[in-house]
Amino acid sequence: MKRFALIITAALISIACESDNDKVIRFSELPAQSQQFINTHFSEKQISVIYYDDDLFDEEYRVIFSDGAKIEFNKKGSWKEIKDKDADGIPQDVIHESILSFVRKNHPENYIVKISKERKEYETELNNTVEIVFDRNGNFKRYDD
Repeated sequence: MKRFALIITAALISIACESDNDKVIRFSELPAQSQQFINTHFSEKQISVIYYDDDLFDEEYRVIFSDGAKIEFNKKGSWKEIKDKDADGIPQDVIHESILSFVRKNHPENYIVKISKERKEYETELNNTVEIVFDRNGNFKRYDD
């Protein structure tokens, strides 16, 4: 019985680790919320490819632009992570005002090139590779290594 449970566990781990579930989709197949977000904040960028990933435990959409910028959306269409290393970084109207204020005050020569929404916090990276963590209200928590 233990051997059977071990085999089942190994099989489930193998399936969970399978990452070749990416399927190329069209813009019109993104959730409406994702389409609106891109049209509002990234309309000047050319989309290179859009992936839909249906993992065992999660679904997500990844939009990759021709300049290398990327956005990950959850299955409902809300953004999870944005990366944009352009000269201005991520559009400021996407970022919580408290986070922007902190960066402007404490890192006036820098800008945010990556932001991730986690369960209880935002993780950001500046163009100088400094990583800063904020709570969900945009309040500074800590610098990360």
